[in-house]
Amino acid sequence: MGALLIALTFLGYFSASIGYVAALYENRWRKWGLLSSVLGLSAQSVWLIQKTVMLGSFPDETLYDWIATFTWLSVIIFLTIQLLRPALPLGGFLMPITTMIWLGSQALSRRLVVPPHLHGELLKIHISAAVFAYVAFLLATVFSIMYTEKERELKRKRVRLFYYELPSLEIMDTMSTRLIVAGLTFYSVTLVSGMLWAKHIFNAYWSWSAQETWSALVWLVYAVYLVLRIRGWRGHKAAVYSMSAFLLVIVDLFVVGAFFHGFHFYNV
Repeated sequence: MGALLIALTFLGYFSASIGYVAALYENRWRKWGLLSSVLGLSAQSVWLIQKTVMLGSFPDETLYDWIATFTWLSVIIFLTIQLLRPALPLGGFLMPITTMIWLGSQALSRRLVVPPHLHGELLKIHISAAVFAYVAFLLATVFSIMYTEKERELKRKRVRLFYYELPSLEIMDTMSTRLIVAGLTFYSVTLVSGMLWAKHIFNAYWSWSAQETWSALVWLVYAVYLVLRIRGWRGHKAAVYSMSAFLLVIVDLFVVGAFFHGFHFYNV
C-alpha cells in the first residue's frame, strides 16, 4: 500500500508540474495541473496518515519523513494561494521544484531514527519550525524566479501569456523579502530550540557538527540578505541572491543532512 501511495504521489506531482508549465503558454492546462496536484497531495496525505497510525506519532524521525512533510506543506500552501489567487501562475515555477525535491528524497536512507528517549517538546518545535522556515525560503525563491522571468520577458519585448498574469516586479520583490523575513524568523526558532534541546540531552548547546555549522551558515546568508535590503538592494540583485541562498538549503537537505548526521540522526 505504501509503495502505491508513493507512486501516486509522484504521478500527481509530476503531472502537475507538466500541466502548470504548459499553462504558462496555454491556460487550458491549468485545470490539469490543479487536478494532478490534488491527486498527489491526497496520496501523500493518506501515506502520512497511514505512517502516523503505524508509528503512533507524526512521522518526523528520518530525513526522508521530514522532506515528505516539507513537500506536503509546500503543496498545501500553494493550493491555498491558488484558491485565493487562481490566476497567479505560481504552479509553473513551484511544482517542478517541489517535485524534484520530493523525488530526490526517495534516494535517502529510511533506517535512521531519533531514539524515542530523545523525543520531547523542544524537538517537536525544532522540527516544525524548520519545516515552516524552508517552505518560506522555497516560496521566496519561487517569487524571485518569477521576478527574473518577468524582467527577462520585459527586456525581450516578446512577452508570453504568463507575463500578464504575474504580479508587478515591485510586488514580487516585496513578497520575496517578506517570505525571507518569515523564514528567517522560523529558522531562528529552529536554531534556538535545537540548542536548548542539545543542552538538555547532551549538556552542550553547540558541538560544531557539520549539520549545525551548515545550519548556522544558512541563517547567516539569509540574515545578510536582510542587511543588504536595508542598505538598498532591490530588484534583480536581490532576486538572484534569494535564488542562490536557496541552493544552500538544497545542499543542507541532500548533502549535509544525508551524509553528515551528527546528533540529528542515529543508526538503528
